[in-house]
Amino acid sequence: MDNTAYHAHPAISKSHLDMVARSPLHYFAAFLDPARQPREATPAMAIGSAVHTHVLELDQWDARYCTAPEGIDRRTKMGKAEWEVFTTASTGRTVLTKADADLVMRMGRSVFGHPAAAMLLGLPGKAETTHMWTDAATGLQCKCRPDWLTDDGRIMVDVKTTENASPREFARSIAQWRYHVQASWYLDGIEQSTGTRPEQFIFVCVEKKAPFACAVYAADAEMIAAGAKAAARDLEVLATCKAADAWPGYSDQIEPISLPAWMTPGSTQQQPPTEIELY
Repeated sequence: MDNTAYHAHPAISKSHLDMVARSPLHYFAAFLDPARQPREATPAMAIGSAVHTHVLELDQWDARYCTAPEGIDRRTKMGKAEWEVFTTASTGRTVLTKADADLVMRMGRSVFGHPAAAMLLGLPGKAETTHMWTDAATGLQCKCRPDWLTDDGRIMVDVKTTENASPREFARSIAQWRYHVQASWYLDGIEQSTGTRPEQFIFVCVEKKAPFACAVYAADAEMIAAGAKAAARDLEVLATCKAADAWPGYSDQIEPISLPAWMTPGSTQQQPPTEIELY
């Protein structure tokens, strides 16, 4: 199953769980509303996808991407003709500016310049394999598509682009983007679909700005347990909403609201990250 078919399949993915966690109404609007608009990739998402292709499926790069030529003046007759030749040749591929293509290449070089990341991605394995299973508790069909799974099924690698790959800041990104749910979801999904549970879920993180520092982290047992608990709760809510065909949003009542914990006087918590997830 290719990436387009995977995302079009109605089975529940981690991104579905994220929407349910926000509210069932957001899930309905994103995935079930007949009047919903197709989601368009933002420039940031395009860069994130390009990094994944460059790092995990380099043999597919030329088929998926091309770099726009520089120095073409499309105001002139000759420039228009040159650009038309380029657009015809690039049909079906994502066009990157030279600056964006260089950014992707530098991030990729950083990943493969990191000893642990290079070792993991050098193991025999496959990128972007699709796995389906049925959740025993709810009966819902589920899916996942790991970035990299070793052929022996022991190690799963997930590539993340981030503003800050330091341990403290990436831990905050894990909480912000529910990467703990992803780790648990993918481990459970591989186990359900193949009969073998990977021993490790590993994040390969690369920063989006110079010096494009890379770091590698293994999800610990506490993180995976917390993710499993959150995923089970999201699935239960989703199953209940599907059975009732009811998709509530936020509270219908007037609710009290306070400052976030990190703004409370004396709190040791720090402000959550504000970065944009690329992929």
